[in-house]
Amino acid sequence: MKEGGTRARARFCALLALAWAAALAGPLPARAGQGAAGAAVTTAPALPTTPATPAAPVELWLEVSLNGADTGAVARFTRGPRGLRVDADTLRELGLDPAALGFGEERERELDAIPGLSYSFDAAAQRIALRLADALRTPLRLQARNPREIGAGSASPGMLLNYDVYAQPRAGSSAESRASALHELRWFDARGAISSTGVVTLHGPGRRYLRHDTSWSWADPVALTSLQVGDLITRSLTWSRSLRLGGIEWRKNFDLRPDLVTYPMAQIAGSAVVPSSVALYVNGMQQFSSTVPDGPFVLDQVAGLNGAGQATVVTRDSLGREVATSVPLYVDTRLLAPGLSDYAVAFGLPRRDYGLRSFGYAARPALTGSLRHGVNDALTVEAHAEAAAGVANAGAGALIRLGHAGVLHGALAASGGGDGRGLQATLGYQYLSPRFSLDLQSTRASSAYADLGTGEGVPVNRVNDRITANFSPSAGQSLSASLVAYRLPGRDTARIASLAWSMRLGEGVYLGVNAYQDLGQASARGVTASLSFSLPGRIGASVGAGRRAGEPSWNVGLNRSADFAGGFGWNLQSATQAGQRYGQGQVQYLGSGGQLGLLVQDGGAGVTAALNATGALVAMDGAVLPARQVGRAFAMVSAGVADVPVLQENRVIGRTDRHGRLLVPDLVPYAANQLAIDASSLPLDMRVRATNVEIAPRLLSGVVAGFALERVRAASVTVHDANGQPLAIGTPVEVNGGAGTVVGHDGMVFVEQAGDDNRLVLRAREGACEVRFRYPAAGDGAAGGGMAIIGPLRCKPIEGGK
Repeated sequence: MKEGGTRARARFCALLALAWAAALAGPLPARAGQGAAGAAVTTAPALPTTPATPAAPVELWLEVSLNGADTGAVARFTRGPRGLRVDADTLRELGLDPAALGFGEERERELDAIPGLSYSFDAAAQRIALRLADALRTPLRLQARNPREIGAGSASPGMLLNYDVYAQPRAGSSAESRASALHELRWFDARGAISSTGVVTLHGPGRRYLRHDTSWSWADPVALTSLQVGDLITRSLTWSRSLRLGGIEWRKNFDLRPDLVTYPMAQIAGSAVVPSSVALYVNGMQQFSSTVPDGPFVLDQVAGLNGAGQATVVTRDSLGREVATSVPLYVDTRLLAPGLSDYAVAFGLPRRDYGLRSFGYAARPALTGSLRHGVNDALTVEAHAEAAAGVANAGAGALIRLGHAGVLHGALAASGGGDGRGLQATLGYQYLSPRFSLDLQSTRASSAYADLGTGEGVPVNRVNDRITANFSPSAGQSLSASLVAYRLPGRDTARIASLAWSMRLGEGVYLGVNAYQDLGQASARGVTASLSFSLPGRIGASVGAGRRAGEPSWNVGLNRSADFAGGFGWNLQSATQAGQRYGQGQVQYLGSGGQLGLLVQDGGAGVTAALNATGALVAMDGAVLPARQVGRAFAMVSAGVADVPVLQENRVIGRTDRHGRLLVPDLVPYAANQLAIDASSLPLDMRVRATNVEIAPRLLSGVVAGFALERVRAASVTVHDANGQPLAIGTPVEVNGGAGTVVGHDGMVFVEQAGDDNRLVLRAREGACEVRFRYPAAGDGAAGGGMAIIGPLRCKPIEGGK
């Protein structure tokens, strides 16, 4: 009420001001030229009988529109000898910044004197239309990509066993049968996950158990950090090396958000003269479309590009007129976005004899740390340091984007220890484009340079150079050449050149040729050619031939992979290598509980056979389920009904077992994963509240995805009147003193929730009557879908009509 009264008073004042202006003032003088925005300015037509503009300012209250949109505000302006004026307070009420419009110490300015502002004044309607230049307007921000929603994640307590069992029966008198199994044993809940891997030799020589890695891990998807305690592999940069430790590591973990783009993404600015639709194309492929009002806009997070490319923004108005703007871009996924940091710190005992001993660790600890930081869109700096008894190492590097000409990277590291001081320098350059790519890198280390790996018996290469060039003259064709040089301590430098060419000859047909030459040994060379193509029935075929070190070779193969939903797959191969011929055949069966495989090989010395089984056992929610091998996250579907199809992201993954459960093995941690059941496969007497759910499991954990199903005791009851005729359609029916329904065709009454003993009260024109019936036992009078068919039953009159 207060706002309406204020506006009414404002309009009244405006009318008084209009009357005063009509009596004493003349029209506004026409503005010369255009505003800073480049738009022509219209003025109110002058009345031939109006007197000249008075010297004293006149106060006006005008309805205001801004950039073509009504603000709903009635604002104060003044009219003087030089035209309309506005004060800073009025601009603030309209949501504008006076400082951005050039206001200094003065409180009021002529509209004509404000740069970037144009207007039109309608004296008869007492309205003013203001328009700002694009440079003064806040651009509309559009997100060119929508990342998946990420939550804290959930985990149901449980444990699992991933296994890969291999068994080879005895193949001859001198051979011995063997059996072994790789495994991962994992326990998980809301506090994290404990994982242990190893291999056990079940039968044959060297029967024993060998542990590989054991660790506890925890992750925070919001802060993108993770903590790992136990066996781990340290983080490294392109110019440093990783190390196995038994200890603790704290690090930034962008793997928790696979949808997150960590490199600098392009921004593309544009402007629409009128409300339009806007579309973004990257290298000719549409990436985004939306609608925008008139004015400036900015497209953020332009992805789908690695290297040089071109982005085109197309705006189209309601009349179909198009404006296309192309912008060259260069994106390198190795750079970090401005302000983004990536780090890792680890402390522990170096692991020794991995794969040979279950517990082999150094006596003295080691410390290592790495850091990367995005300074701006074109610069990412790096640092690495490590130390242990007898050796210390530290270095720094940077990646610099050279506009659209590629990325230059370099690093310098120094070490000190018992063998003296050493240096390692790395310099490289990379340019990527759809047609041409070039990758150059050279690393040189002095004889005394050392790192933690050196102390564990793995020396640093003194020379490590790489040159790779790739050229794609047309779609489906690629030519690449590379030269690699490396030198280990105490050895000569090895140089190997290679050439590769590939071409698509048709739909599903590819031809490839590869050749290499050791520049230090003339006889060490080879060349191979291969042809691969697709056959009906999802069958793949390949044929290849070549020569290596003077020996000819050839191979031919056929294969068909098992369907994602399950089924059989097979593989046949025959080849000759180094004068020896061999052949093999393999058949696999993929089911919801894992995969079984049979392999038969003939290597010239005899025929051997091997059996292989991969899968998982999951204990959760009071049940133990077989499943395919489980990855980073999974879900146990609990529907309570057997043989119901389960869908993962709209693809059938399997059917529930006899207990109504199915394990879905490969989900994205912390993201909203879509799981659903096919309700059309449910019995007619079953009802489900929701057919799909969204779950976000924690890393290395599982979640129970329950579907609330309830059995409906439905019945179709045919009711006749006293004369044996069906009751009239629409007759009201009261079911068991509560829920109401009506009579359908042929006197049929549908009862949704029937009890053991039931009473129907029908309010017919002739009076009230009742029907009593007992719900039949299972298999007695029920249809195949669980619907009980009852009647016809005679409706008996109720004394007193109740």
